[in-house]
Amino acid sequence: MKHKLLRDVSLLALVTGLSLQGASAQDYSDSTLLERLTITATKRNQDYFALPATIDIAQPDALERRNIDNVADLDRVFPDVNIRTRSGRTYANFTIRGQASLDFYNPSTQVYIDGLPQDSFNLARALPGNLDSVELLYGPQGTLYGRGAIGGVINITTRKPDDEFRFGLDGAITTKSARSSLHVNLPLIDGALFADATFSALRDKDSYTTMTGEDVGGTDDVHGQVRLRYAPEGSPFDVMLTAGRGRVTSTEEYFIMESMLKDRIALPVPSSYDLDTWNLGLNASYDLGFATLTALTGYQDSTLDRTIFGSYTPEWQSTFSQELRIASNPDEGNPIDYVIGGYYQNLDFTRKVPVAGQVSNQKINSYALFADLAWHATDRLDISPGLRFDHEKATATATGGVTLDGENSFSALSPKLGASYRLSDEWLVYGLFSTGFKAGGFTRNVTPANIAFTYDPQNTYNGEVGVKYRNDAGTLEAQLSAYYNVTRDYQMFVGVQPVQYLQNVGEVTSKGVDLKVRAMPTDRFGITAGIGYNHTRFTKYDNPFTPGIDYTGNRVPYAPELTANLLVDYRFDLAGDYGALIPYAAVSYVSDIYFDETNTIGQDGYALVDLGMKWEVNEKVAAEAFVTNLFDKAYTTYGFNAGSPYGNVYQVGQGRTIGGRINLTF
Repeated sequence: MKHKLLRDVSLLALVTGLSLQGASAQDYSDSTLLERLTITATKRNQDYFALPATIDIAQPDALERRNIDNVADLDRVFPDVNIRTRSGRTYANFTIRGQASLDFYNPSTQVYIDGLPQDSFNLARALPGNLDSVELLYGPQGTLYGRGAIGGVINITTRKPDDEFRFGLDGAITTKSARSSLHVNLPLIDGALFADATFSALRDKDSYTTMTGEDVGGTDDVHGQVRLRYAPEGSPFDVMLTAGRGRVTSTEEYFIMESMLKDRIALPVPSSYDLDTWNLGLNASYDLGFATLTALTGYQDSTLDRTIFGSYTPEWQSTFSQELRIASNPDEGNPIDYVIGGYYQNLDFTRKVPVAGQVSNQKINSYALFADLAWHATDRLDISPGLRFDHEKATATATGGVTLDGENSFSALSPKLGASYRLSDEWLVYGLFSTGFKAGGFTRNVTPANIAFTYDPQNTYNGEVGVKYRNDAGTLEAQLSAYYNVTRDYQMFVGVQPVQYLQNVGEVTSKGVDLKVRAMPTDRFGITAGIGYNHTRFTKYDNPFTPGIDYTGNRVPYAPELTANLLVDYRFDLAGDYGALIPYAAVSYVSDIYFDETNTIGQDGYALVDLGMKWEVNEKVAAEAFVTNLFDKAYTTYGFNAGSPYGNVYQVGQGRTIGGRINLTF
């Protein structure tokens, strides 16, 4: 596979040129056309433009226009991001700025919904109903979020239950799938007690045919959630209880040999799973006036009944988390804004390999204290230090073909220092030093093939500079950043499938630039464009368990060098009470990518084009027709060498999809 540099550079010029062309044709008016967005991913309400970091936000309407309803497709709207389900959606790979998730059980990016961390089995699943926004914090977020946030954090927020009765229905039917969601909001006690309920169902049709003629590759995903909120009018109390239940049944983990990719003919090797999840959450806050005290309690229980490539390996995981923090309330008179808190998590994981009589278990207890400040030194200069202390204790046992009884502890300090300066009301420049920490421990895949069962902590050190622009007319926003980070004792699954295990493999260096532009040259015409260039390499490959093999200089798996996305839409108002038509066109591009550290298995670069037409009848009724992957581009999303007689085997991305959607709110 050869990197096509000329093509990548041409696309960079095209996307950037389109963005700037839209910006230069602006019709400045007195009205604000682009909403001034406030984020909560920093654990306090802040204007994202003022932060000394790269942050991107996706609103529900933009996600709908791209037919995006799950976390795994967010890379179609965020630049310098690549998200792919690896084998199945229970093992998601997130790559942000080159930081790939080469640990199957602990992706490099954390996903939060309404302040609560999500179980690793559930990261790439459907977006929640009644969505408010999706925020992405780029780069290591060790100070605020600790372990597992080396690539960044995806923070998803929903609209809380309130005193307005609402009934919403969303449904879509395509050539590949059918999905629907139902949302009901109920005021129970006037001005004090509210509830809502959401139910969603997804059916992805079978996408492969095996050599024996069986249709496979489909998925059924059903999820329900209820929430009860107590927030008396005029009271400082706000308490919300959440309970949810989900089930996924899938045969998506079938694989195709290289010679049969075009025909989508899968190997007749049994691969299926059932994933059952329960989640409970309690979000309680008290407004002290000068600050808000928040307690976040979460519990998730997942059962994965899995057969992969003919091997039956069920897994169970339960996670309890508790966070307590105090954050200053927004006030222009505050010389210092802050968030200070503590965090605890208990994780219990069990994996079985019944054919070998192998049972392994891990219990991990994590403790942390953190603080993040913003000192408004002048009316233009902000200085933002932060610090987190993490302590983690892991115990591991195994019985069967391999016996294990071990315990280990790890501690780390994760500092951060940022500074931003407003050159004017429209221009801001910033610099940032941030760190990320991923604890060591015991590999969860315990087999007789393991050469080692323990691994050391991984640490990332990141430097970033950037410039942001937001004009007074509200017609153009842009942010450009450059970064350089080094990760030491990089953790990666090594060995041969299906008996890979987690180990440290040396040093990885990632550097690059990314650009995001939002423009509305007129109040009808909108452009959103993003592009990211990333250069991630093993700068010191050191795996002591494979002597004589050195991949120094190789590209890190799942880290494309170029990603780009573009969305253009235009609003036509219809006469009378018929609303408006909004046609849109979108393109997303991923350059060539490797699936292994040897850089021998991978996928060439490809672009996906989407078209659609949305009819907004009014604020309560909308319909849409769309086509995704217009040119039916064939591409692979995951692959590995399965050995003789199969050779390289792959999973294939979704082809052309034609469909329609309807949204009703009462």
